[in-house]
Amino acid sequence: MYPEVLVGTVSLSMTFAGVLESPWFYAVFSAVTLTIGAAVGIWVSPEEGWQAILLAVGGGSLIISLAFELYDPAVTAIGQWSASGWLVLGVLAFGLLDIFIDRTLHDPSKENGWGLWWSVTTDGVPENAAMGALLGIGGHGAVAFLFALVVTNSSQSMMSADNMTENHTRIVTLLAWTATGIVVGASVMLGFWFIPSLSDFWLAAVRAFAGGAILASLAGEIFPDAYADAGPWITLATAVGFLGSFLLR
Repeated sequence: MYPEVLVGTVSLSMTFAGVLESPWFYAVFSAVTLTIGAAVGIWVSPEEGWQAILLAVGGGSLIISLAFELYDPAVTAIGQWSASGWLVLGVLAFGLLDIFIDRTLHDPSKENGWGLWWSVTTDGVPENAAMGALLGIGGHGAVAFLFALVVTNSSQSMMSADNMTENHTRIVTLLAWTATGIVVGASVMLGFWFIPSLSDFWLAAVRAFAGGAILASLAGEIFPDAYADAGPWITLATAVGFLGSFLLR
């Protein structure tokens, strides 16, 4: 009996490890949790402070992935100045894009949620493509990266969907976030299929650029939105996310 139990445990562990190495798991999980976050915002509408605390946890988690899975490997591959240049390009590209979205949609204070929806959709492409690429080149740190993106994106979809339902039907809101989930999931697979085949230079450039996109999102969207709704409590929540992601590496 005991050998059978041992074999079963080993088999289960191997199956679980295989799942964590599959890009399809990351793509589907990212898409589904994003949509679930929106559904919670639509039908449950949690208190804004708790939504903001969850967002800060995700932001703290992203700091780890930005530093260790994206920027540091890029520095190792192409040097600190080249990697820094690509990171700054990512910051500029997505920082300016967020400014354009806010001004175009007249949504700087999230009064209808569409600005945050657009921001998550556009920022999600390089972030999840980078996660897919990480899986394609070995996968170290991918679980921590998934944790960070899922917590951050699902909390953002929750906050945005909660606001969007004030001016739009629940079905329209859910369909919008389902479309974003599809984009996010597809980005994981495209990153897995195409980015690892690039030369070492361009692979490093993509990672640094994606890191810049995340940094722009942290500075322009995640931490300001979290602090606006939860105040100083986000400092502890950020630390929880930081430590949680670091320990998952």
